[in-house]
Amino acid sequence: MNVQRCGYCKRSADDVAKLFEDQEAPICTNCVRICQDVLAGDTVTGWMVTTSPQRCVYCGRRPSEGVQHCINVTNHSPRICERCVELLIEAIASESILEEIRQLVEESEEGTAEQIEDAVQKALLEVSAKAPDQLTIPAAVTFDFGGTILSSVEFDLQAGIQRCLEIAEITNGRSVQDIVEVVNEIDYQIQERREASLFEIPAIVRQRLIYDTLGVRFDHSPEEVELEFWEASMQFSIEAGITTVLDGLAARDIPLAVLSNSGFRGDVLRHELERHALAEYFQIIVSSADYGLRKPHPFIYRATSAQLGVELPRTWHVGNSRYYDVEGAMTAGAAAIYYDTEDQPPQNPKPHATVTSWIEFQKLIEQTFDLS
Repeated sequence: MNVQRCGYCKRSADDVAKLFEDQEAPICTNCVRICQDVLAGDTVTGWMVTTSPQRCVYCGRRPSEGVQHCINVTNHSPRICERCVELLIEAIASESILEEIRQLVEESEEGTAEQIEDAVQKALLEVSAKAPDQLTIPAAVTFDFGGTILSSVEFDLQAGIQRCLEIAEITNGRSVQDIVEVVNEIDYQIQERREASLFEIPAIVRQRLIYDTLGVRFDHSPEEVELEFWEASMQFSIEAGITTVLDGLAARDIPLAVLSNSGFRGDVLRHELERHALAEYFQIIVSSADYGLRKPHPFIYRATSAQLGVELPRTWHVGNSRYYDVEGAMTAGAAAIYYDTEDQPPQNPKPHATVTSWIEFQKLIEQTFDLS
């Protein structure tokens, strides 16, 4: 029977906390952390940074491509580059976050939300990255959705429910009020934990839970029901000046994205932007409902910048929340622009810039390009 061992310290899978399995070079979590320390300049017996021209065993990058490599000389280990080490460190941190939250959710009800929030804040610090020191020309710009690109004019829960009952195949005799009561009960149970844990509960999932509980059936897909509810319940208007800003950024060939905390899928947000002739400006539209994580979690920022093909330190994120947008972007390692339309100056961390209108943002873009 073959026992899988770490390719760096040679310990077996049973003797390490976790072994990242790889056909050529398994590596344990302890060796990943040692590599991180060595690459940061620490001295660890038997380990070294090498500049010889061989490739990283995982991604194939050479030192000539601008990355350092680490090896265990004593055990004649394979080589791993600093970027692969960073990815493995993120994976370790992510598993730690999920495990801490899972344990807390299983504990008693009293005080659980506060405990989850404390754990999440601690875990976020562990996966945070350093934001750029100052603004430079952005390689991409991401925008919050509600209160930033579009303003909510009205949310009519009962109108949305009424529309869902109109298209239901079987209503089971349920009224709008019957469904409102279940909605309120579910929100009471989960809303606080949703905010504290940064886990998103997609509207499409809540919708199925609500209607299945009451015996209401549809011959439409869940996605179609979700969109029908949105169109009947939501009204938005365009934020003054945003179109001019988007035109200016597009003229400079800067890729744009929407990054929103929303229970509704990105396709639904795109549909709303299409109604206002804004969707064509954005290469991607990311909703927390699509990933199951909410801002300010760094991973949703990283996923967005990766899809744009841009590194986070070269990305500007613009939004109207001091917590979700400013702290979130800076924790992830991006530049944060606070869109303050309600005269609520941010405290800590301080954003790279604050604007109170899209006219001010346009001036900021022009100044940044002029200075570079």
